[in-house]
Amino acid sequence: MRLDVVILGGGIAGLWLLARLRARGYRALLLEQAQLGAGQTLASQGIIHGGLKYAIDRKLGQDSAALADMPGRWRACLAGSGEINLGPGLLAAERHLFWARRNLASRMAGFFGSKLVRGRVETLPPEAWPAALRDPQHVGAVYALDECVLNVPALLARLLALNPAAIKQVSGETRLSMAEDHVVLDCLDGDGRPRRLQASHVVATAGAGNEALLARMGLAPALAQRRPLQMLLLDNAPAPLWAHCFDTSDKPRVTITTHHRRDGSLVWYVGGLLAEQGAGQDEATLIQAARREFAQLLPRLDFSRSRYAGLRVDRAEGATDDGSKPEGPVLRQPADWAGRCLLAWPTKLALAPQLADQVLAWLPVPAAADAAVDLADWAAPGIAAAPWDCAAWREAA
Repeated sequence: MRLDVVILGGGIAGLWLLARLRARGYRALLLEQAQLGAGQTLASQGIIHGGLKYAIDRKLGQDSAALADMPGRWRACLAGSGEINLGPGLLAAERHLFWARRNLASRMAGFFGSKLVRGRVETLPPEAWPAALRDPQHVGAVYALDECVLNVPALLARLLALNPAAIKQVSGETRLSMAEDHVVLDCLDGDGRPRRLQASHVVATAGAGNEALLARMGLAPALAQRRPLQMLLLDNAPAPLWAHCFDTSDKPRVTITTHHRRDGSLVWYVGGLLAEQGAGQDEATLIQAARREFAQLLPRLDFSRSRYAGLRVDRAEGATDDGSKPEGPVLRQPADWAGRCLLAWPTKLALAPQLADQVLAWLPVPAAADAAVDLADWAAPGIAAAPWDCAAWREAA
């Protein structure tokens, strides 16, 4: 079968790109080796950043600029008026919060009152603070950011439902080779049957899987990099909370999002400096550090029933010269592939729309506006389990 585009990787970047391509009339197909979202997508916190957390040092650089338009674009899609009609029901939280400890409230007031961020933040009166932060002895101020938080498993299900016939399961590696004017892809479907596809263009959005693809293409692995984290999961959380806590660092001390396990219990999924420092710790040390943090930051909350787990995450990205986080999506066009292959990393979940913009700018206009793909005997992959539904919990001590 001859296709316009084959996408390798069924995370948020690949699924978003597929929806955009098929809406434009491309004959596009997505191949996923594991399950949808199994890598970085479900390991993300679902926050649609607007860049403000990168501006806490009072500098709105390119990190912030790349993200500034993302909340509006995502909200338009959720409202049915954006580039993809996601529809309602995907929000975990309407707004992400930012809280300052009592001893730093005046510093934060000056920052959030500045022209730099005015109009993008709302100062919440104490009566509007969430229950988890109603501790005036330790919490000095709470702000609402123009950043929503998504239910990522539900988002994956919605994107799968948009194009179920164009999303296919593969087992093992997909082999690529160049023909005269197209790329040949040889793979096995989920039932182990050999499949051969021909594509005018291939876009790899497989996160860490892009590194294996680089090796199979005979390309330098240095085109990709990883920045590790160890996220913390806390079961039987004391109250819902979606918030950053900043201290004297220019990074959040903790970033907390709340999720529901299948049994209905509340889980906190915690990133920030805690998770960055946790990359070099074993799980027990991370848990001890987290317990100390919560005892200091939120001492009035009851964690006596809570259970803990660590989750190691390798943030796979396009490489930068100094190994730092890229300032936006990264696209690499390998030489010797006649301009027909592209490796892409969104850097953050929120930037998937921007990555799709850049890929669309690279692709030629489809020859005919007919996106139909007839592969009814080839099954789609399922959606991976969320981290909080497969964690190995440690009981509270």
